[in-house]
Amino acid sequence: MEMDRISFLAKAILHDILGRLPDKDAARTSVLSKSWSETWFSFPILSACTENFFSLPRTLYKEHPLWLSKLDIFIGYVGKRLRRLCDQGLAVKELKLNLQYRLDHMHVSHHVDQWIQMAAENGVEVLELHLVASGCMDKWYNLPLCVAEAKTLTKLVLIGGIRLDPAFLKHSLKFFSMRTLSLSCVLFGGEGIMEHFISHCPLIEHLTLEHLTLNFLYTFRTVWVKSLSLHGLQKLKRVDVKGIQEVYIDAPNLEDLSYRALPTDRSFKLNLDSCTNLRCLSLCHLMSPDKWLLELLYKTPFLESLMLHNCCSSERINISGPQLKFFTLSHFYDNLKEVNIDAPNLLSCDYMGIDKPVISFQRISDQLEVNAHMHINHRHLSRLREFFQNIKPQKVLASLSLFIFEPLSISESLGILRISSSLPSIKCVELCVLWDNEAPYFPFMNWLLSSCFPESISFSLRSYFKMKAFIVYFYEMLMGSKKGKCNCCSRSFKCWWHGLKVVKITYLERTYENVEDLKAMLDALPEFDAEEFITFGLEL
Repeated sequence: MEMDRISFLAKAILHDILGRLPDKDAARTSVLSKSWSETWFSFPILSACTENFFSLPRTLYKEHPLWLSKLDIFIGYVGKRLRRLCDQGLAVKELKLNLQYRLDHMHVSHHVDQWIQMAAENGVEVLELHLVASGCMDKWYNLPLCVAEAKTLTKLVLIGGIRLDPAFLKHSLKFFSMRTLSLSCVLFGGEGIMEHFISHCPLIEHLTLEHLTLNFLYTFRTVWVKSLSLHGLQKLKRVDVKGIQEVYIDAPNLEDLSYRALPTDRSFKLNLDSCTNLRCLSLCHLMSPDKWLLELLYKTPFLESLMLHNCCSSERINISGPQLKFFTLSHFYDNLKEVNIDAPNLLSCDYMGIDKPVISFQRISDQLEVNAHMHINHRHLSRLREFFQNIKPQKVLASLSLFIFEPLSISESLGILRISSSLPSIKCVELCVLWDNEAPYFPFMNWLLSSCFPESISFSLRSYFKMKAFIVYFYEMLMGSKKGKCNCCSRSFKCWWHGLKVVKITYLERTYENVEDLKAMLDALPEFDAEEFITFGLEL
């Protein structure tokens, strides 16, 4: 029997090993040996999730003895771990509590208070608290004031079901080491608390504020936080904001901003005049005029990455950026007709939406690749090739991802498809098609290959799409073992794709050379929801 050498490594090395393991696997090491048990109980990172303790039926009521016993085990586990660290004079570097299992916070709030107090008094650097936000805000967890005394905190994450009372306004916050502050679905018990928190983090680098609410004192009225003003934060590099209508940021070193308005907000204010060093910008649900966007881009000359999701109320979007390298446009409204891009250093352009807009590039890099992702049905068949032709110049289109529903209707719509001798060439086409039967197999294949010339086609293996039979059919058609009635049967010319062959089939870096191997591999695949693809390399 080989000697266990790992157990004799220095504690610091063993702690580093534990830190790289998933929480469950790290906890299991405590039963390996006495040495590993001691290592586990001296491990300065405590991460506890109620779902790992409560494997009970959802219908079980909270006063049930079994439920209460599980709760006692969870409370005892967290308390024991923390006391062992404190008794040994060891620091609690990280405390992460995820209380997700239908937990009534009122039953455990005093325990959580004690845990946070112990961590704050023992040098905690990372504090993460994730609760479920129940409908009754009276039962939300009140964050204890001892958090304000945690001078060593570098990261504070508060998510859901947590309330910050006005008492914090009267307390001196000591967040001198704070680098990351994240507040999501948090309730403020009065005005000015959020700004008070942020202003006492002079070294903050990453700030996240999502779906925050404000409860006015002595009333039951709760409203969204409407405005945010950030200034004097010289170290701030990244900001994520969701659901705040008016945002003013004065941060000269800000590099990355993500702003998402509420879909119901028809008006917004976003002032970034001093953020001239911005490198990455993501905007969502800003129904803005084209002029506003142009002015914003003019004020951010060093912008390298831009993402727009449903951000245009006009028919035209003009994008200009001398340093822009990555551009993503996601737009699912019918109003957009034209996208003009002037970005000579652009490397990648991703478009997600419907197939209406004309996308043109004024100055392009030799490395530019355009990737399109579209949901289409039979009403869009005739417009797919038109969409290809409306990308100017056409040579930049590198990949096309299609999610197709109602494939049965394709055979009814092929009469409107005009065959052309010049087809756009695409490096890769990805297909996700909802199949119910084999009837539309050939019409769909004929339509696709009459619309473009792909160098490769990737088929989704996700069980939801039921594409296995079509994958085999597609292979057999191109290899000549199956026939179908195509457009050239009633015309004098032959469809170009009859000369197309499958030269390589790859899945998970393995190659399949014949239909028998392909069928065996597909039959052996388990049912899964992961988005995996099998790829056919094609050649004329």
